Amino acid sequence: MNINFVIASKNPKELTEFYAKINSDKVNKGFNATHYFISLSNRSKIHFYRPNKNHEWQRKGNSTSLCFQREPCEDPSKIIESWTSEILKIGGSAMGISKLAKFGCEQWMLDPEGNQFLILVPYLLKGSDKEALFWP
Repeated sequence: MNINFVIASKNPKELTEFYAKINSDKVNKGFNATHYFISLSNRSKIHFYRPNKNHEWQRKGNSTSLCFQREPCEDPSKIIESWTSEILKIGGSAMGISKLAKFGCEQWMLDPEGNQFLILVPYLLKGSDKEALFWP
């Protein structure tokens, strides 16, 4: 079984292109002209679609979020700063300032349609198992 994610969007192609750039991936055409997806490394996919016009759709807040994670490093703040800058250039926006914590550095972001997502870079601790720190 694969676990996939879906994001309802007013402009699914453009939003797919935004996330493809963050994930260094390509846009794939879906079932029709209003459905696109990107593939994740673990065989899962993020699907972007425009809801049926007969379907009442209102954004009532986010209860889940995408989290994009880079490999652990010794200076996660530097990576987050650079990554945030890249995302701003392609139409995203930062929510507040990045947070440095014991586990690493994180920054909450908004995509061009106002969906929240998290970017995360954990610390690489000396003597730690890098695989244990890298969420699949």
